[in-house]
Amino acid sequence: MRRSERTPRRRMRATKLLVLATAVALAPVPWVHLVDEDPPGNAWKLNGRLVVEGEVINPPGRWSWLTVGRPPMFAEVLADRLVSTGHTRDMRTAADAQRPRVNEPAAAAVGLAHAGQDIAFGLLVEAIGPDHGYLPDQAVITWLNGIELTDRAAWQAAVGTAKDPVVFRTADGRTYTAPGSLLPYDRIHVVDLAPDDIEAAIGGQLAAVAPVGWFRDLALGRSHGLMIALMTYADVAGHDLAAGRHIAGTGGIRGDGAVTRIGGLPAKAAAARSRGADVLLFPASQAAELEDFRPGRMRLLPVDSLEEAIKLLQAGDAAKHGLPVN
Repeated sequence: MRRSERTPRRRMRATKLLVLATAVALAPVPWVHLVDEDPPGNAWKLNGRLVVEGEVINPPGRWSWLTVGRPPMFAEVLADRLVSTGHTRDMRTAADAQRPRVNEPAAAAVGLAHAGQDIAFGLLVEAIGPDHGYLPDQAVITWLNGIELTDRAAWQAAVGTAKDPVVFRTADGRTYTAPGSLLPYDRIHVVDLAPDDIEAAIGGQLAAVAPVGWFRDLALGRSHGLMIALMTYADVAGHDLAAGRHIAGTGGIRGDGAVTRIGGLPAKAAAARSRGADVLLFPASQAAELEDFRPGRMRLLPVDSLEEAIKLLQAGDAAKHGLPVN
């Protein structure tokens, strides 16, 4: 074969390798989260995608839950590993307290409780980042200051009886003592747990399939708790809270219905506005973050609790026009 005949083949092979390398470099890595100063917001359809106790939750109206951020491309992950910028976070090593398998059933249980069901919540206390080398890097705390951490009331009682040194027990049965009156960890997640017989997941019936469940469990955060609780309540109680509107929202939820703070609120608000939401529900404690936000036709409803969100959506003028942030 003459050299003139081999050259086009080599060029074609090089082109294919270049295309393959480019595709790999631009491919997202789903188990890694990009830590960005200005992350994008996203609005996701919730109608018919939430399954609670085997039943598809689909109350009247349009419902959206909001997220922020994106998975990084392979090239971004590789660059971060090479120069250690800290711009990516591997979600496979995150706390169980941030996983959908923990938070989605708990949020649905809050909605069921407000709809009249008798729900007994448990508690998960998960600590990460010890202050002392002899402590486990990540631990589930089950006993503190002589009190079994069975529910949030027990947690509050244990914290209220602070002692120095602090003594606590982990789920593996080991007991630790550390100086000071606080748990010696950088991050402590305190999360209400749904009863074991309550199952809930976003993703429809496919969420129960192992590969889908594994992929979904890579997601982190509790910011969709308010919307899961609200939709569950509306569906089970048979109340048309949307009244023909598109309801979007973000906010964590505790067992008592209190709405907790979330991250990325401005980006999430922008995503809800772009999706054409009529109402945006969000934690009232973060209203200042939207002072300069232009909602357009979307109405802003800051709320402190699930009960308040229900009342505002049911109210006459507020249900039609919403409320200002201030």
